[in-house]
Amino acid sequence: MSEAGDRRDCFGRDGELAEISAALVGPGAVGVVVEGDTGVGKTSLIETVHAERGGRDLWVRGDRVLAESPFGAFGLAVDLADDEGTLLNRVVTLLTAGEEAPVVFVDDAHHLDDASVSVLSQLATDGEIRIAVTVQPGLDGRSPHFRELVADGLLRHVLLGPLHEDDVTAMLEHHLGGVVSRGVIDATMFLTTGVPVRVLELLRYARQWDRFRLRHGVWLLDRLDIAYDERVRDVISYHLARYSEEQRSALELVVLAGEVEVGLMLGAGYGEAADDLVAAGVIGLESRGSPVYVALESHSTETIRVTVPVGRSRRMFELVESAPGAPSQRSRMLRADWGLSCGARISLRDSIEAARIAIALGEWHRALRILRGVPFEAMDSQELFDLGRLYCDVNLVPVGLDILAKAVRSAQAPFLVLEAFIVWIFRDVGRESPSLSVDDFLTALDRIEDAADGDGDVLAQIDLARVTLERVSRLTWARLSGDDVVDARWLSAEGVSETLRASIAIAFATKELERGRGEDVLALLEETESTMTTVGTPLIMLDCFRTWAMLQAGRREEVKLGLGEVRSQDLAFLAASSGPRDLVLARILGQEGRWAESAGRAAAAVEAFEYWNQQQFMAFALAQAEYSAMMSGNAEAADDFDARFVRLPVANVYLEGGRARGLRLVARAVLTGEQSYLDALDGVLAEAEADHEIALAMRLRLELLRHFGLYDAEAILSLAAVAGERDRRRFGALGAALRDEEPEALMTVADDLDAIGPDLAERCRDIAESWRAEPPTHTQRAQEQAVELTNRERQISRLIVAGLSNAEIAEELGVAVRTVEGHTYRMYRKLGITSRSEVAEALSRLRAEWPA
Repeated sequence: MSEAGDRRDCFGRDGELAEISAALVGPGAVGVVVEGDTGVGKTSLIETVHAERGGRDLWVRGDRVLAESPFGAFGLAVDLADDEGTLLNRVVTLLTAGEEAPVVFVDDAHHLDDASVSVLSQLATDGEIRIAVTVQPGLDGRSPHFRELVADGLLRHVLLGPLHEDDVTAMLEHHLGGVVSRGVIDATMFLTTGVPVRVLELLRYARQWDRFRLRHGVWLLDRLDIAYDERVRDVISYHLARYSEEQRSALELVVLAGEVEVGLMLGAGYGEAADDLVAAGVIGLESRGSPVYVALESHSTETIRVTVPVGRSRRMFELVESAPGAPSQRSRMLRADWGLSCGARISLRDSIEAARIAIALGEWHRALRILRGVPFEAMDSQELFDLGRLYCDVNLVPVGLDILAKAVRSAQAPFLVLEAFIVWIFRDVGRESPSLSVDDFLTALDRIEDAADGDGDVLAQIDLARVTLERVSRLTWARLSGDDVVDARWLSAEGVSETLRASIAIAFATKELERGRGEDVLALLEETESTMTTVGTPLIMLDCFRTWAMLQAGRREEVKLGLGEVRSQDLAFLAASSGPRDLVLARILGQEGRWAESAGRAAAAVEAFEYWNQQQFMAFALAQAEYSAMMSGNAEAADDFDARFVRLPVANVYLEGGRARGLRLVARAVLTGEQSYLDALDGVLAEAEADHEIALAMRLRLELLRHFGLYDAEAILSLAAVAGERDRRRFGALGAALRDEEPEALMTVADDLDAIGPDLAERCRDIAESWRAEPPTHTQRAQEQAVELTNRERQISRLIVAGLSNAEIAEELGVAVRTVEGHTYRMYRKLGITSRSEVAEALSRLRAEWPA
């Protein structure tokens, strides 16, 4: 046999290895059958066990050619051409030689001849030998060999399926080195279905063609040009040998057409073969007016589509097209793509319609293939917008913006102009595109207004578009404020496109999540998603916010289960959704206290967002990565992420901007120990409380408690009082325990906090233990700390006393008016006052306590 196997190569198979080893030595069994499809690792497992036993046991391998001869598998050790009368005895002698009840390993036993199976079964039954055999199931899902011995309990049965996603991830990271992004994981799971041999083939392919890109220690999917799916056939070529010629033809016909009516399949002579495929779960059978066979998309379907010879493919296409029927949208899309690939004539209108179906289904690369030969002149403004957005979705942004410019110049609908603006504002972060500027959108709206002839509905849409363009285009570090940017009534208005509807929902979701209204946000997003018909970037963003709302509502396990569902297996879509999925995972792992893993996921999110030009997520992703790195003890990585954070463009729309600033300042304060970061954090907290952003303010107060032992019990109680039911109970108990300085109550709270932050719970236990060790000498400590003003608040208070307005103070200090308002609100609450006229008197009471 070969060299000793390495258990590290048997990812996720520790239990199976132990079971195989035990079956070869313990009582109650005479061996084991290891069953599974090609590539699941049967051979690797028994090779490892064989090596661990010393590598001296007899090893036999079944072979399809040798199976034509009796005892053919033993031909290397026994002369099959010698006296046939003694052949059986010589085989038995070979198998039973050596120690009592020797162990015989038989790989690919499904290729053994009947005589070999019989002698192995009989010797094992008589206790003369033990056997470890690998078999592959047939098309019916069962292996005919050694079935009786398994049923009688003489042989253990180890059934190998595909690897779990966690094991595939470990396998990828072992072979690649570094962190593997969700895009790579999702693509690998789809293309290989978790079969180890296919994973290794994909890795070899990825290295050869540079399909996985390494950026700052993270592996990402590449830019995915439109020939990618075609090249992937080198990796996932499907083994069709188990199918008969009729079954293979039936499978190809259904996969190419998407669906085929039963009558047509019967007429082609493939009816019985198709029924066999249905029974095996390879294709489906549905009733759509009349019964139809339908393709079940898997790792192999695209391979089949690009490997059927063109001549046979063309004949099958003509057969399907000549038959009457009303195929589904998906089938129409597949047939257009099929016809173009085999040289059939497909009209421009059919091509455009098929491409728009592909865009709606999230099959971005297929849409690009179909549209390859369609001239822009054949498209109207909506179709041009769809194509431009598609190019932006697959990260071919310059091309996409050029096409969007054509759509804007020919648009007749205000909302189409606004949709294009939304795509542009997110994709052209530096406003550097020569194709588009804010003036182009305003000019388009002026042109539409001139042609509106006083139509009230059109003019209302133009007003909304103008307001949105004006406000969004001048935002800096925006928290896409639903209160400030758009009117929620447009969510239910007729004529509002999906992109615009999703953008309005996201604007409100951002604000409402900061206010702690996760359940309300969830209802809004689920209602919005229910009306979406296109799988694209807006839906990716909605999914991201929906999961954040679920986390805020305490539905973490549901979120984790939902991450296993992917809306599209298009490789570009997987790459585009990689960052949001990794960011959600980083938050979940952080809540569970698994900070090293959280840091890896957050780093993967950062690199995916930057590579895929999804700048709207970058602020929060960098802040989360910096925070997770700090929590995992990697100060160097945290510093690197911070350096990238401060280089972010100021004029941009950032999702979760307030939370991003807060997390970043916490990490800086912890790592540097500088008071200036705590002062700045106090300013963010003041803004959050002034704007009634309950969830954000509570998060920042918990961070101050967690890392610095600083707390304002009354402020925590005030925030808890207006929070949702779960947070009202949890944080109300925390505030009360801190206010009353009751160690037992705080210990009870800590047990509850373990679910959302083990390190926060540990801080509470430390405080409670300190109270037990040295009971507090006064009960107002926390409240007294709360009236200490920050340096910035002292500056502002003095300027208020000097008679300056908020705008004048902002100009004097070089900050935004909103920042001054936030500090003022916080200062008023600390001083127990409600107006500017009371500031001077309140300051005089505190002046003696201020340091010189």
